[in-house]
Amino acid sequence: MATYNISLADLRQDIAGVIPAGLVLSWNGQEKTSARHEQLLAPFRTRGTLVSTDSAGLSTLSQRYNLAQVLKLVSEPKEVLHSYGTAIGGEAIGIWAADNSQMFFAEAIAPSRVVMQMLAAQARVKALRVQVGIGIHACECYKVAGGLFGAGADFIEEIAEDATSGGEIVLSEAILEHLTGPVRDAARVREDLQGAVWSLTGYPGHVDAVEGDNPHYPTPFDAAFFQRLRSASLEELGKEEFPEYRKTRTVAFVKVAHGAHEFLLDSFTDMSLIDLAVRRIASSHGADVVKSNGSLAIVLFEEGREAFAFARDIIEENRALGFNAHVGLAHGEVYLFPLANGEREIAGHPVNVASKLAEDSGLEGVLVESSVGLGALAQQGEPFRLTLSKVELNGRRFPV
Repeated sequence: MATYNISLADLRQDIAGVIPAGLVLSWNGQEKTSARHEQLLAPFRTRGTLVSTDSAGLSTLSQRYNLAQVLKLVSEPKEVLHSYGTAIGGEAIGIWAADNSQMFFAEAIAPSRVVMQMLAAQARVKALRVQVGIGIHACECYKVAGGLFGAGADFIEEIAEDATSGGEIVLSEAILEHLTGPVRDAARVREDLQGAVWSLTGYPGHVDAVEGDNPHYPTPFDAAFFQRLRSASLEELGKEEFPEYRKTRTVAFVKVAHGAHEFLLDSFTDMSLIDLAVRRIASSHGADVVKSNGSLAIVLFEEGREAFAFARDIIEENRALGFNAHVGLAHGEVYLFPLANGEREIAGHPVNVASKLAEDSGLEGVLVESSVGLGALAQQGEPFRLTLSKVELNGRRFPV
């Protein structure tokens, strides 16, 4: 394996993902104390209500419909959520890629009002084919480079992703204490979860909400494609091929775990080092980095063996840095979308498959789905067969 020698000194030359390089360098350049940590993060500190959502059944949809149809089905509830959220002053956070979304409501906006808006949104989404689970929490967090960071932000994202079902709203104790009357009475304790959280499902009472008229959430595709998604029927989209966006590639999905830290800026340091490693190693393999943020990366290759070589290098380099990387590989058609800010987003079944292998399989090493061509190299791997999110996946695992 090549020697990459990733260090913080490289931040002066390289792009450090979503984390400002100056912030990381300032933190690591002097003694690390609580006072300095608070001082550096003070400009980014904020308090309010966070809403995170996750759709149900994306993997199953991908098997039934083509990519454009899936994107329409997943987009429809996000349009509703954005309309209801922005109607009372909510701010969309980040790019709403895949089946997730996140909004922030400043402290001046009552948490009870946010809950009412989300109840109304869920009632509207009920008529759509794709349902969503919603998590709501009030806390202090940090807004850095367009994202929300901190223990509270991590908590509600995990709740929405892992612990909500379609049509459900899960509330933290910090939200419940602001509720009164029938809404509070309707909340039921989620005894299956650690911590104090409550569930609202199928609320039958009156909901006092503002519908809103802004469905234009921060999409992971350009305006022209979004307009086509909204105007075309599901049947019409089933007949379109969108050649301007379609590519056939091998997708490497990288998920890197790094340990918890007392200080958020130490987590930012980890993210910067991981991002540098991804970009440096991808460049050495002639790869196309679509996304890299220090926790996950999506990297594209023309052929499978080069993707496999990258995957081994990225696992070994992260191990040398003290991190544990998981990589899933899958091959097939993807859509690559140019965004207004000059970045790109990606969607497609290979991305979903590779992410499932990297994030949900629980297996170590490089996981290569059967769609990826490795030639004679494939015989060196251990066969696997998994069912993840009701989707059966098979391929070969390569310990590293």
